[in-house]
Amino acid sequence: MINGHMFQLAIGVLLLLFGRKLFWLFVGVVGFLSGVQIASQLFSADSRIEVLAIALALGVLGAILTIFVQHLVVILAGFLAGGHLVISVLTLYDWNGEHYVWWFALLGGILGGILALMLLDWALIIFSSLIGASLVSQALSLDQAWTVLFSIVLAGAGILIQSRLLERRVAVA
Repeated sequence: MINGHMFQLAIGVLLLLFGRKLFWLFVGVVGFLSGVQIASQLFSADSRIEVLAIALALGVLGAILTIFVQHLVVILAGFLAGGHLVISVLTLYDWNGEHYVWWFALLGGILGGILALMLLDWALIIFSSLIGASLVSQALSLDQAWTVLFSIVLAGAGILIQSRLLERRVAVA
């Protein structure tokens, strides 16, 4: 049976390698991660089932909506990915300005949404690589310094691999 860390690792690798091509998966993962963060704030620690249900609902909703309204959902995913990445970085460094975390997440989300709007393919490549690297690094349970270094290397590799795939697509078209 696959445990949570193996599933997280597999999804992270898929996002690193094929996040732009599997944008519905990227949007679903970002919806799920955002759902976990939001629901964790709304429900007590005893409400793990509610948190998981909300996270799954947001993930599935995001993946389904991507099929019908791709550009709008990608902008929303850029917003959510930007906010999630800001919260992940602040959490990694044990930043304890609770009152300002959501303001920084909102700013990261706005910048992520703008990036997604301006550079659709590249936004998908960059955000899916960053989220994929974050998922893989967290699944491996490394210490903080190694997590940061490994995340940077993985994100760079994901961006490089996906950009090569994008160049091939453009060259063929």
